[in-house]
Amino acid sequence: MSLEKTYQIDKPPEPAMVWEEYQQLILSEWDHLLNGEHSPTEAEVHIYLEKHPSMLPGAFNLVGDPSGHYPWLCGLISQPILPAYDYKKPDFMWLSQNSDTIEPVLIEIESPNKRWFTKAGVQTAELTQAINQIAEWKTWFGETHNVEAFKSFYGLAHSRKRFRPSYLIIYGRRIEFKDKPNLTGKRSNLFADNIKEMTYDRLRPNRDMSQLVCMKVMKYNTEYIFKAISVPATLQWSPGLASDRAFLHNLDDAINSNDYISQIRKEFLIQRLPYWNEWSRNQGRGIIHSGDKE
Repeated sequence: MSLEKTYQIDKPPEPAMVWEEYQQLILSEWDHLLNGEHSPTEAEVHIYLEKHPSMLPGAFNLVGDPSGHYPWLCGLISQPILPAYDYKKPDFMWLSQNSDTIEPVLIEIESPNKRWFTKAGVQTAELTQAINQIAEWKTWFGETHNVEAFKSFYGLAHSRKRFRPSYLIIYGRRIEFKDKPNLTGKRSNLFADNIKEMTYDRLRPNRDMSQLVCMKVMKYNTEYIFKAISVPATLQWSPGLASDRAFLHNLDDAINSNDYISQIRKEFLIQRLPYWNEWSRNQGRGIIHSGDKE
């Protein structure tokens, strides 16, 4: 390995959008969607979260202390595949990782309009169904051969790290629990330690996720590929993330589809993408300066 830099940083004609501006934009969108004249459907919420993955917790672990490592392929997976599982896919998944643990974070979202409890304080049938869905995924991961198939599918077959799935359910609104401590207490005791729950009011963008994309698993001929479907307006190229990003297909299309990135910045990012993909395949990459970004 060379002790010198082996890459070239080009000065962009226009910098990426700063986090504070991006955060304001997506929170404004979120408020309009969540609190507008018409309550959003689950499908509308799903589309929004695909566009803005920094809103979803779990990228840096859901259980335990936050990880200092980026999630697998630096992105959120929409409707991820569980190999040989023919039922309802998770809405989203982070493949969170740290120095000793791989933590798939499976996320179930439901309509913000759904209630947790009936007027009599009984758990609703819709909530029971959502909890049962998570129980099915937990049962699936309880089989060793399913874990091995999952790790193989996502390129983790040779990892010796501990494998610890966790689960997140996002359901309903905070107002249901206003001035109702008995329901709040009941809600907090519904789930096991590796299942976290929250209402939609808890979701906020995380600055540490300013470089994370959203992707889908797609079948191309006989192989599966990971297709980028969105990038943040704060996207920058950097050598430290180039290797993971090189596995993503259609990053250029995802860049072009972002309405918050100017045309001149889009052209620069797309023009530089082949360079970073090629550089990442060079095994003698040398030292990397974390502050080097385009």
